[in-house]
Amino acid sequence: MNPFLVLDVPVDTTDEEVRAAYQNLLRRYPPEHRPREFQVIQEAYQATRTAADRRHWLLFHLPSERIGPLRALEDFARLPGKMKPPGADAFRTFLHGCANAALREQSK
Repeated sequence: MNPFLVLDVPVDTTDEEVRAAYQNLLRRYPPEHRPREFQVIQEAYQATRTAADRRHWLLFHLPSERIGPLRALEDFARLPGKMKPPGADAFRTFLHGCANAALREQSK
């Protein structure tokens, strides 16, 4: 799930734009009537609430519009059972380790 697509905001959005999009979707899909949609909207908002959250999500999920082949390879790790190619989990772990290292370097 790409939270930017769920909230319909650009990657370089501001905190105010994210909040406004979230509020609009809550009015459109109230939690008491549409609990599944609300859960997806809530997760998207949590992932994009602040600039740090958005940066963190982008580092860990490598959006396909920026890094296509890496995103495709990481998606293999999410395939169920026998559809998963050998080494997919190890590659995904490696990617997340790189993202963690980048976050640590950036926070220094």
